[in-house]
Amino acid sequence: MNQDIYSFIKEKESEFETQDITIGSNWDWNMKNHIQMIFHLKNGRFFTGANDFTRVFKNIMQPILNLCYWAEDIEVKDVIFYIESKMGRVLSFLIKKYHDEVYVKENNLDTLFDEITEDDIDYGGVLVQKGKDKPEVIFLPSIAFCDQTDMLGGPVGFKFSFAPDKLRSMASKGWGSKENGATISIEDLIILAQPEKDAGGNRKNKTTGKNIEVYIVKGSLPEAYLKDNDNMEDYCNQIQIVGFYTNKKQEQEGVTLYRKKETESSLKFHTSKKVYSRALGMGEGESLLQPLVWTNFLEIHKMNMLEAGSKVPLYTDDGNYTQANKIQDMENLEITTIQDGKRIFQVPTVASANIQLFEREINDLYEHAQSLGSAYDPMLGKEAVSGTTFRGQERTIQQGRGLHDRRRGQRAKFLEEIYRDWIIPDIVKKILKGKEFLATLTTDEIKWVSDALSTNYANRQIIDDILDGKTPTDFETLKSSYLLEFQKKGSKHLIKILKDEFRGVEVKMGISVAKKQKNLADLSDKILSIFQFAFADPIKFQQALQIPALAKSFNSILEFSGLSEVDFSEFANTPLNLQNISQPSQQQLLQQNV
Repeated sequence: MNQDIYSFIKEKESEFETQDITIGSNWDWNMKNHIQMIFHLKNGRFFTGANDFTRVFKNIMQPILNLCYWAEDIEVKDVIFYIESKMGRVLSFLIKKYHDEVYVKENNLDTLFDEITEDDIDYGGVLVQKGKDKPEVIFLPSIAFCDQTDMLGGPVGFKFSFAPDKLRSMASKGWGSKENGATISIEDLIILAQPEKDAGGNRKNKTTGKNIEVYIVKGSLPEAYLKDNDNMEDYCNQIQIVGFYTNKKQEQEGVTLYRKKETESSLKFHTSKKVYSRALGMGEGESLLQPLVWTNFLEIHKMNMLEAGSKVPLYTDDGNYTQANKIQDMENLEITTIQDGKRIFQVPTVASANIQLFEREINDLYEHAQSLGSAYDPMLGKEAVSGTTFRGQERTIQQGRGLHDRRRGQRAKFLEEIYRDWIIPDIVKKILKGKEFLATLTTDEIKWVSDALSTNYANRQIIDDILDGKTPTDFETLKSSYLLEFQKKGSKHLIKILKDEFRGVEVKMGISVAKKQKNLADLSDKILSIFQFAFADPIKFQQALQIPALAKSFNSILEFSGLSEVDFSEFANTPLNLQNISQPSQQQLLQQNV
């Protein structure tokens, strides 16, 4: 084991680039080559050989991947929160408000969802880190090293290139501080930096400004790397941020910008199709490698045949003809002569049947790629074969979406895990600390929230009085006094009182992403049938809501449907004027039953 983190990083990076692992009995695999190959090919570039456009490249991978992105897309609107505990409904409403109107916009969650989908489809896995402000997808080609048999089975290193301004912004996270184990300041490292970026394979790209090569390593590492001692036996979870610069001897020298213990893992990995004993699963990008490679093999040879066929080589039995005449120099309609009894012949080159064989094989390979990616013609927007019925085309599309829906559901569970472990706790923490945010609240919403908060305040005050041995104040008196004070604060200070109002309220929030956990719409339809009669008559609807069991079920309908009981609270609690509601006559009832 290396005695310092710098030599450890360089050794593991070299192994990651050069060493293969064995999968099964006849399968050698290198993760870096795998990622780089898919990265090149999906962008229409050969992984090996010339990329100067002298070789034809038919990118059959890109349209199929684009279809997969679309068919398996998950949007923020597909995330639904629901709470079955009545005591948590107010907090549920505010968390949803903060999520929809603040958190989603500030942290661009739509982009996060798209990046998770695309990486999983392209490379067979996606790596997400918690981040300081929001979850972030780590670009897989940025991995410098990892355990190739298990993505999170050992330390993981990431390699980034920072411009000076970007590196300076990291000071807010503690980089370059001696208190966080830094051995150099950010400014000193910038001075030592060079105007170039690592391009892989010991190659450098020249840049217009300085760039700093930074490695971020996370995982279980020897204590010596953290405390600069000789203890190489004891391991602990760490985060090490290391920079490298070229010294006067033209050697790479390492410095530390940050190092700390990690109490819990800040990385999550997901793959929709696992491959045993391999860090990455099987993505659509890998499935399309064979059809793409052989398609381009055939396209290159077909183009060579076409190039040969475009030439018109001639031969003649007149031995003196080629000496006296240069056909390539002749003008159009120029007259030439040959000896009597002699002829000029065209050399046969490429038979059209040979090119048709290549075309047929290329089409077969593309159809095979379509079946691998569940990207049948109707889904790609192509016109169906003549004679295909509308129902048959619809069935083909539905059948083709089956694989996409399955992977989309698996990814939805991963997003649900991110929400439970990172996003919801972050939102709750901000709200309970008194986070003040502006939200578009209607008059009904403000009234509903204030009424719920006043009820919560009155109940808690009565409980506190009883526990203190005091005579509790009347519930309505407490509620009215609170509402009076609350209204004086105005809507701008509405959210600020959360810091006190939700003391002791437990957050028990359910999450459904893309209907994976629960088909909430179907569940709503089943519960809604109970209220069909009540909805037809507003009076009976209000009477039904006076029954606790029915009122609770009605609130569940709204939660499961992605709605809010706020929208119905005013109607449910406003007394109806029975005199203004005409009752149907016996004759009208008889007509309705006919």
